[in-house]
Amino acid sequence: MNGTSGRLKKLIRKVLRDRRKALSGNKSLMAADIEKWPKKWQDRIMGADMVAAYMPIDEELLLDDIMRILKEMGVRVCFPRVEGDDIIFYEAPSEDSFEEGSFSIREPKNNLRKVDPKTIDVMFVPGMAYDRNGTRLGRGKGFYDRYCRFIKEEGRISILGFVSEKNFFSALPRDPWDLVVDAVVTETSFTDVSEDRKNEVDQ
Repeated sequence: MNGTSGRLKKLIRKVLRDRRKALSGNKSLMAADIEKWPKKWQDRIMGADMVAAYMPIDEELLLDDIMRILKEMGVRVCFPRVEGDDIIFYEAPSEDSFEEGSFSIREPKNNLRKVDPKTIDVMFVPGMAYDRNGTRLGRGKGFYDRYCRFIKEEGRISILGFVSEKNFFSALPRDPWDLVVDAVVTETSFTDVSEDRKNEVDQ
């Protein structure tokens, strides 16, 4: 890890954690409704066969409304389970599919159907922070960086970052292995950062 970027990341994480503790009475917010997303992204979600989601902790955005819509549309949903140094996704069709797992996060039980990464159409990835270029700042374990680097090589998956508006910054330090998403969803907005990157290249 680049020494400067590594120190900056640690500092930003500390600031965000300290701020969260100071505002511990705050409740988690709901991610912006799918109906408020650009139509091309609505179509991508509605046309998906498999969506990889997450179980929120701390300030991570709630997905209840989105999960309800996906269920109504018949879209299958899977969730991550920590296994060693990696995350593995399992299809979790009901509330009974979960148990308390690593880091006190609800995880799918390991007797459920394991999901082939190549079958995931869209992935929702929480982050401590994101920036306007789609750079993600995670919790420092690298689970999503490793998993998404592998599935991105397939070239067909869309990855959406989820973060509260107050943690959506203009720029964050980035290392070559850091996850860069295609769009960022907050409680109030949807930003297609892949389009922004494309426009920068075209100019």
